[in-house]
Amino acid sequence: MSGPFKPGTPAAFFYRHAGCSWTPAVETREQGRARGASELADAERIAREAGASFAWSIDPETDSSSFSSARPAWPLWQVIMHAPDGEVLTSLGGVDFGRDGEPWGDPYRRVCEAECALEVLHDVRALLEVAA
Repeated sequence: MSGPFKPGTPAAFFYRHAGCSWTPAVETREQGRARGASELADAERIAREAGASFAWSIDPETDSSSFSSARPAWPLWQVIMHAPDGEVLTSLGGVDFGRDGEPWGDPYRRVCEAECALEVLHDVRALLEVAA
């Protein structure tokens, strides 16, 4: 399910694995999904080119008890996006990979990292300008 994108491309990956939003007044759901996948792919590429990095760890602020009555509660994860000099650009917490889950090898890890990159895209582009 790569949608309008060539299979195996980053945009096709995000089309398959990321959620979507759209503005009904100007685009269809499908157009919004394709736009979002393309934006995530671009943000991921720009972050990589800028030398940004992502550090994952257990989120000390929350666990699954905030949304599930299943016991025992399981840990949730957090990701911190760093500039090449170590400056924190953004973070995302409360990421659920399920009971006994972890980000390594899970497609949702890549989606979360691209969402972080998209959030600070202006800052990441500035890093590229400084490096040039």
